[in-house]
Formats: sequence, C-alpha cells, structure tokens
Amino acid sequence: MVVTLWDAFIRGFHWLLVFVVTGLWLTGGNITYIDIHHKLGLIALALLLTRIIWGFVGSESARFSRFIRGPQAIISHIRNPLKGTWLTHNPVGGWAVVLMIVALLAQAITGLFTDDAIFFRGPLAHLLSNEWVRTLTSYHKQAFDWILILLAIHVLANALYSIKGKRLMSAMVTGKIESEKPVEQPKIVHGGYGFGLLAFNLIWIFWWLG
Repeated sequence: MVVTLWDAFIRGFHWLLVFVVTGLWLTGGNITYIDIHHKLGLIALALLLTRIIWGFVGSESARFSRFIRGPQAIISHIRNPLKGTWLTHNPVGGWAVVLMIVALLAQAITGLFTDDAIFFRGPLAHLLSNEWVRTLTSYHKQAFDWILILLAIHVLANALYSIKGKRLMSAMVTGKIESEKPVEQPKIVHGGYGFGLLAFNLIWIFWWLG
C-alpha cells in the first residue's frame, strides 16, 4: 500500500536544511566567509522555527504528537527494534528528530550572541554581559562537532533502514512510502502554507537580525 507521508514543505525543509547546514560547516571558523555564515545561520533559524510551528499545525505525519512517544515505547523498541510498524518515525527516531531540532536551534540562537572580538559581533551580543557572551561564543564553537555526530548517526540509521528495505530517503524526495500493512492515510496539509510561513519568518528575522 502506497501512502502519502510527507508534504512538500517537510521535504523542502529537509533538503534546504541539509544545504544550509553544509554551508555553515564550510564557512564556520573562516573569517573570510563570516557574513555568509551569519546569513546562513539566520536562514537556519527561520527554517527551524517554521518546522516547530509546522509540528503543531501542519500535516498529521509531521506533527510532534504523531511520533513523540513515552519511555515505555522507547524501551520496548530498544529491546526489539524489529517489532512494530511505524509509519513515520519509530520511538527512538522521533526523539532523535526532536534532539536534532533542539541542538540546531540552540546553535542558531547562540550564534546571535557570539563575539570573536575582531571581525564579528552577533546582533544580540550587546544584550548580555561580556562573561555570558564569552560563554555562548565558546558553546557555539564547540557544539557544532556534536551536531555533526548527531547528523552522522541520522544518516547511518537511514542507511541501515534502506538496507532492510525501508526506503526512507526516497520518501523524503517523493513524499510517498510503501506500507506492508493497510494503514490510514495521514491528513496532509498543502505545503504551500508551510513555505508561506517560512517566507514570513525569513522576512522578520532578516529585518531584525540581518
């Protein structure tokens, strides 16, 4: 049974975030590209805020309530990962998505308060004491390595599922996935609303922080 799982916004968000995070990785720590790094960070912030909002008002399959489950479900899945059929994310994968969103959001926000004392001062750094700015700057520089590890685990997990015959990556391209068992089609919200919300977030973020 073929099920429409991911709307156009979720798919666009995923690949835009891949592009932006790659750009942040390539421009991070290089003063030549600090302005580009800053603008990419603002785009990442807009993407993440939009994804969080979409997690409450968007397509049923994209809502956090659909794939965030309690400790019992997580423990059960860890004990027997092959048991159970999950249309979206399994219990561990669901929380992994939340962890990545939180980690990336923290990275984007702390970037607004950074100060290298030479070439760049974040647009909100003036709001905090020098001690706090130094702390957040240090966090911003060090945390990205942990984010890369999280992303590597995410890619590895998807690769392993692909080996098992679950084409999760192709679903993020086509929006469709094949279910072995009959399932109810999730309610899909038109992705255009998500892109409209993203455009709104980009406008006010760049107006305020650009």
